[in-house]
Amino acid sequence: MTELAPRVPFRENYLRLKPGPTQLRLMRMTAGAVGLGALVFGALAIGPFSEQHPGGPGPAAILSFVVLLGLPIVIGAVGSWAPLPVLPVLAACEAAALLAVLVLWPIVHGGPHHDGMPWPLGISAMPIVCMALVMRGLFVWCYLGVVGVLTVLVTFAGSPGQEPLLIAVQTGVYASSFAAIFVGLVLVGLESAEHLDRLQEAERLNTARSAARQARESERARFDGLIHDGVISTLLMAGRSERLSADQVRQAEDTLAQLERIGAEPHLTDLVTPELLLGRLRRLAALYRIPIDVTLVSDRLTVPAPAAEALLAACGEAVRNSIEHAAGEPAEPVGTAVPGDAGARHIERRIEVRASDDAVTIGVRDDGIGFEPSQVRPERLGVSRSIRGRMNELPGGYAVIDSRPGSGTVVMLGWVRR
Repeated sequence: MTELAPRVPFRENYLRLKPGPTQLRLMRMTAGAVGLGALVFGALAIGPFSEQHPGGPGPAAILSFVVLLGLPIVIGAVGSWAPLPVLPVLAACEAAALLAVLVLWPIVHGGPHHDGMPWPLGISAMPIVCMALVMRGLFVWCYLGVVGVLTVLVTFAGSPGQEPLLIAVQTGVYASSFAAIFVGLVLVGLESAEHLDRLQEAERLNTARSAARQARESERARFDGLIHDGVISTLLMAGRSERLSADQVRQAEDTLAQLERIGAEPHLTDLVTPELLLGRLRRLAALYRIPIDVTLVSDRLTVPAPAAEALLAACGEAVRNSIEHAAGEPAEPVGTAVPGDAGARHIERRIEVRASDDAVTIGVRDDGIGFEPSQVRPERLGVSRSIRGRMNELPGGYAVIDSRPGSGTVVMLGWVRR
């Protein structure tokens, strides 16, 4: 389930000054629709405007007509590219212009007249929709209510027939209901877009947190593998050997070097040749006195350095596990067991390597007491972390452990180019 973030960058305020990407796209599309609507309403309003000014419209009438219909057209024309603060300014001018025209209408036109509904009432929905485009619901509905009241007053002042109050109320309700349809559609669409932006932002935050958590876990696993494969193994060799061999000293030096580099070591990107990879494997086999069989199908294979390091580290852990556990209790001392020693069961071990054009496979075999892989406890990092975990995290890597009690153990490590 998606975890909602406690904070998102879309503050609750009265103006839509910081919309998310989805809401911003919908706002700009709606602005274009407002412009088209203003053209249609303007064409329909020309007739009533001319009839209500039989002697020719004065400057104030022309100015009001141009402003009330021109501003929505401008909003539609610039809404797709203009900076966001421009839209609230234009919408506020449009809303103020409608209020001014409705307030001044009874004063300018005097008493009752027979020219039908005042032309500003026919386009009153446009300023209200402009307000809905840039403001939140409460203020838009309040503005709609104010326009509805002014519509009743203007109609009542200009109605010459019977029951002018009833006609005025009916006109006000009709005009408000008509405008409310478009306002509701705009508000619902923008609120839905804002909710979608919130969910997307929360998902991005959760994804970033998950990536950071995975990075920490990967780094922790790297430390676990180094400690288990390098530090502990080095300490075991030092504790179980009366005199360290040159190979054991070299492994201790390598472990210390890894610990010193781990804070600033960059990810390796070089390619490892088959000769270098096989040389490291032969060195590992010589360290533990294990025969190694190599089948080189092609010498054109190059292995990424991270893959080569993972294969070598997992192979080394498989060898150490075999030396430590294959003979049962008591275990063979690491680096000191020699076939034929008294009290120690002789274990045959072998490393088998096969390299082709696009894959390398390393097998570590022994004829020891074996074990049941499914019963290895998760806290035993030698199998779960240093072998399986390391290879499974490697792109193209895999590890297969085949063992049964009394039947020896085969650990297959491989990397396939993808």
